Amino acid sequence: MATEGMAGGEQWLADYTRRVGEIQRKAQETQDQIKNMRARASSPDGAVTVVLAPGGRLESLALSPASVQLGHQRLAAAITQTIQAAHADAAAQTQAALQPLVGESDAMEFLKDQVDSAIAEDPAAPSAEDQPQPPQQPPRRASAEDGDDEDFGGSIMRSV
Repeated sequence: MATEGMAGGEQWLADYTRRVGEIQRKAQETQDQIKNMRARASSPDGAVTVVLAPGGRLESLALSPASVQLGHQRLAAAITQTIQAAHADAAAQTQAALQPLVGESDAMEFLKDQVDSAIAEDPAAPSAEDQPQPPQQPPRRASAEDGDDEDFGGSIMRSV
């Protein structure tokens, strides 16, 4: 009877080791998938196309010849909205990549809630023509009252 207990324990350990190996393999596949993920979006009129690399870094921005007809304010709004759409695509891709790993679990629900909250906090920008634009002011030159920043070529917070 003691032999049966040992055999059962060895089988349990073998099954456990196999399951851990599968989880590690799935985790590595998911990590690789996320590392190589690219989120793409185009504006409805096709004037703006963006590609985001992992982590949300802007990898490419393409403007069609028709984009110059939009004017600077509408073009800026189209770029912003297209980047936000690409971020939403990246979030959906990340959720899809993680689904096989975590399944329908509290962890997946937490991830969905976090993504939904982030998208809600960063809604698509209203069109630029609807918003008053502040007057453009020329950059301010540094003065002696600005502090010790002059010793290092000026403040890093000031545009050059």
